[in-house]
Amino acid sequence: MTQENMLAPKPVSRRAKTRPDVSNQVPVNRILDEAFWLTFGTNPKPKTRQKMLYVAIDDIRRVGPASFNALTLCDVLEVSYSLLNFHFGSRDELVAEALVIVYGTLVNDIRAAVVAAKNEPEARLRAYVNGTAKAFSDVGGWGVLINYPLASREVTELIRIRYGQEMVDLAEVNLARLLQLVSDVQNGTVRDVNFEAGNLPTDLFTADPDIVALTLSVGLAISGLAVWRGGRDPAQSKRAGSELDAVVEKLHIDRILASI
Repeated sequence: MTQENMLAPKPVSRRAKTRPDVSNQVPVNRILDEAFWLTFGTNPKPKTRQKMLYVAIDDIRRVGPASFNALTLCDVLEVSYSLLNFHFGSRDELVAEALVIVYGTLVNDIRAAVVAAKNEPEARLRAYVNGTAKAFSDVGGWGVLINYPLASREVTELIRIRYGQEMVDLAEVNLARLLQLVSDVQNGTVRDVNFEAGNLPTDLFTADPDIVALTLSVGLAISGLAVWRGGRDPAQSKRAGSELDAVVEKLHIDRILASI
């Protein structure tokens, strides 16, 4: 081999040129078995389309929407790249549909935290706040799209067109449940959190403008905590200083309650 050949750049495959490093997207210890699929539903053997949604949810939770590579998802599931367009139309349409699932789960998890709380007004509102913070921590990278829709205009537009009403219904029922909890703290009462998405009383947000305004203020305060928690590396909860984090969160929640 001549010296010229030795110094020539090595051939770079087309795959290497077009595919970014996705090592963070595919955890070495993840096993796509029945136990994994059951974390997303009740079917231990979902169809390929559902598997693609579930793996996308897991991947974006870890690396966020910007770094998510849909072709890597196909590689992991050992399916043809053409199935991405066949089942969803595009990478962004896959992300949009997955986001609706993630947001629905988030809203249900917050409600579950309230239902499991001690049957006292303040305890239930604390559960809502902590449940919201935990839910956003659990969704990880999805929080970018939930809290900052302009992070991906294409995905946001697809959601508006295809799932707009569903997302509005979920947001409204989550706000309705908070409104009831805030009202209960004010009145020292406890009522069932029985609102359902798409089936709210028509005058719920107009009957008492003062309680609605207070609820929106409380909601913004909760959102700040949720975004702060959701944007943190999960490993930080195990690092030194986590005790300080807990104190900060407690003071924040105490101040929210004191404002009601």
